[in-house]
Formats: sequence, C-alpha cells, structure tokens
Amino acid sequence: MKSVEIKNLVYSYTDNSPVLKGISLDIEEGEYVSIVGHNGCGKSTLCKLMIGLLIKDSGEILINGLTLDKDNLQQIRKKVAIVFQNPDNQFIGATVEDDIAFSLENDNVARSDMEILVKEYAAKVGMENFLTKEPSFLSGGQKQRVAIADALVRKPDILILDEATSMLDPNGKKDILNLIKKMREENPKLTIISITHDIEEAYLSDRIILLHEGEIVLSCLPSELFNNREVISKYNLSVPFEVLLKQKCLELGLKVTEKTTIEEIGEMLWQLK
Repeated sequence: MKSVEIKNLVYSYTDNSPVLKGISLDIEEGEYVSIVGHNGCGKSTLCKLMIGLLIKDSGEILINGLTLDKDNLQQIRKKVAIVFQNPDNQFIGATVEDDIAFSLENDNVARSDMEILVKEYAAKVGMENFLTKEPSFLSGGQKQRVAIADALVRKPDILILDEATSMLDPNGKKDILNLIKKMREENPKLTIISITHDIEEAYLSDRIILLHEGEIVLSCLPSELFNNREVISKYNLSVPFEVLLKQKCLELGLKVTEKTTIEEIGEMLWQLK
C-alpha cells in the first residue's frame, strides 16, 4: 500500500518562479524516506503541500489513498503528524504537559488515558521532568523534543520531520533517532518522511530522494547515492563518515561490505596495525 502518491506536482510562490516543477513520487507504507538537497530546492515546500499548509498550482497528492483536497483535509491531518525545524511555531499549551495533551483533547481521549499517554511520550523524548515547565523557559533542543512528543503521541500513520533534529546536540539527536527506530519496530506500518541536511541522519533511512531546483534527480538506496562519486561531485554533497571509512578500507584491501559494522571495521584496522 502506498502512503503517499504525488503526481506531476507544481507549486510556485510567484507566477514566474516555480519551486516544484512537476514532480512525481510514491512512498510505500512503512518506508523511511529522507529528502535531501540544498537550500531552495523545494524540500520544505513539498512537506507543507503534503499536509495542506500550501495549495498546489497543479498535480495531485494522495495520502493513504485519499486525494488531498478541502473535503478530505481534516481526515488526512488525523493520519499525518509533522515536526517543524522551529518548535516555537507549534507550541499551543501553557506548559509542556498541556502542549503534549492538546491533540489528545481534540481527539476526545479520556482524561485518565491522556495523563498516561502524556507521561509516556514525555519520557520517550527525555522530557518527563519538565511537564510543568512553560515552553518559553526551555532550550531550543528541549523544545524540539517536546514537539516530537506532540507528534508521536498522536500515533500517526505518517510522520514528517522537517529538519526536526536540527536544534539537538549529538547525544540528543542520537536519542531521537533511536526513538524513531524503536517506533518503527513497534509499528512497522509507520511511514517516516525526513526533510534533512544531516547526511549522517539520511544515511539511516531506507531510501533517499535528491531534490535539485524543484526536480527529483535521484531516488535510490543511501549506499547507492553516497558511493556515486559523480553525483556527489555534481551536486556538492557531503558523504557520511561510515561510507568514507568503508571506501578507505577497500583502498587498503580490507574486505568490507554494506553490512559491515563500524565495530567490525575497528577490529579489522586493529588487526592490520
């Protein structure tokens, strides 16, 4: 089953400057897709179109088989959760607890169940000790954790992350990526769409879509993209540390594959020394 179907999508902020130029894209249920590309390529515009925050010029968007239009918009938004780069744009409640509970209240979840869920998802993102705090007193990284809890507590079919880990330090980012991994294990049908500049993060996904000047230029496995030196050079992309390390090991004559772990490489290098 396809979670997202996009057909010939066109969008322009002005009449003479199309941001998305007739792109078509399918994302399968349970897939973890990263959309990468330089600033201005249309990544964030695409995710805003997918939840109806922007209105397309032409083309078609289907979410879980439903056409995204004014008749289906509210039903679709119940299936999709989004976390933006700037969490201040998402806060509604006076406290962390109120904010995480907001969507549950809209869904008429019983108060007793709501309290359990709020505590559970606050703990998942490491914010269980901040439930009574006002969002304005939180750091950027803490706000981002709360925004992620807001999204996950809804148990969406599709989770869109628009640079959602950009304000987190390396440990915080690792925690959130581990959480996403756990959520996928608990719910294999959860579809994740990550808009990111973080190459290391993108490398963890099932598939990478490379956008350039409003067009999809490549859709492939992360390993296929980052081992394609011609594409890396042409679009001035960074390469994940793990890929660079494996490439160097191959130059040294070590037998490494896509499945070789960092720990196994460390053991090989130790033996080589």
